[in-house]
Amino acid sequence: MTSKNVYEKLGDVLRKAGGAIPVIPNEEFFLLLKDLVDEEEATIAIELPRKPISAEALAKRLGRSNEDVNSKLESMTNNGVLHALKNKEGVYEYSMLPLLPGIFEAQFYRGTKTERDYLIAQRFKNYLGVINKLRDSLPEPPPPPSTSYFRVLPIEEEIEAGTKVLPYAQLSQYVEKTKAVAVGTCFCRHYAILLDENDNCGVSHNNCMAFGEGAIFMSERHNGRLASKDEALQILKKAEEEGLVHCSANTSEELVFICNCCSCHCGILSMAKAASSASTILTSGYHAHVDPDLCTACETCIERSPVPAVSIDEVASVDDLQCIGCGLCVSTCSSEAMNLVVTLDNVTPPKKLGDLEATLRGS
Repeated sequence: MTSKNVYEKLGDVLRKAGGAIPVIPNEEFFLLLKDLVDEEEATIAIELPRKPISAEALAKRLGRSNEDVNSKLESMTNNGVLHALKNKEGVYEYSMLPLLPGIFEAQFYRGTKTERDYLIAQRFKNYLGVINKLRDSLPEPPPPPSTSYFRVLPIEEEIEAGTKVLPYAQLSQYVEKTKAVAVGTCFCRHYAILLDENDNCGVSHNNCMAFGEGAIFMSERHNGRLASKDEALQILKKAEEEGLVHCSANTSEELVFICNCCSCHCGILSMAKAASSASTILTSGYHAHVDPDLCTACETCIERSPVPAVSIDEVASVDDLQCIGCGLCVSTCSSEAMNLVVTLDNVTPPKKLGDLEATLRGS
């Protein structure tokens, strides 16, 4: 049996890191890896344990100089391949980012247009194209996992009075409780522009958010800037007005990031729209409900819905299996005929990102 080369081994590490898209060894995947890290960096990366580790500890394990290992780890971190957080002693500890969400987003947060940016965007396009072809070649689409990787945070004001307020649906509470918020470029829309300068849907780009330690990491690595909590809420409000959907990882006690997604570029919404039931891919735990006595059939709800969940036949009606519970149709209903109600089979998400990953590995 032929022994694996360093990039094949790195592929194994990325597979174990989890994420929302599969790691499939093929020519396009390895071309992507080679443009993300050089061979020496890959040699260091494959030795990273699952838990974060300092450069000094890894250097000791590998029998290499601390300066050499630290240099490689810092290079990969600054290039959006590794995550680094300071421990209680103020020393950086490093871990491998998943391919997506993780490495993909880190490449385009800055919103820059360097030669490397254009190259990496094309590499990702080619690799994602391979994945889509493999999915399309299956005789039947694979069933969605029992737990979705992503979820929606609804427009809070549109939850019907008297309806149960799910604690993990209150976006303002996450903002209030977090230690820091960072704002960066929407990586999906910037990725699209790197592939085609004319592919611009006209909504805001500088509204991708990280929370807590991740926000501090973004600001330290110049991938985003720290913002006040008031400014963060203002940005989220503007996103709602522009028809963007608040998407995050499907966790209940820990909010790591917020993507403000458009239906024309967002990978998460694209997966939901392509599914037979969008709510199996993405949901807030709510769905829109129509009062037929108030509905004027103005069709604004159809225009605002990011997925095909609303139809009109004299009055509007909502397909509960398609509705992701974002509240965008509710917020612009001039006759106030729509509201958000709790989905009957709603399930509380895993508490933290590690719990979510463990749940997905077991599903």
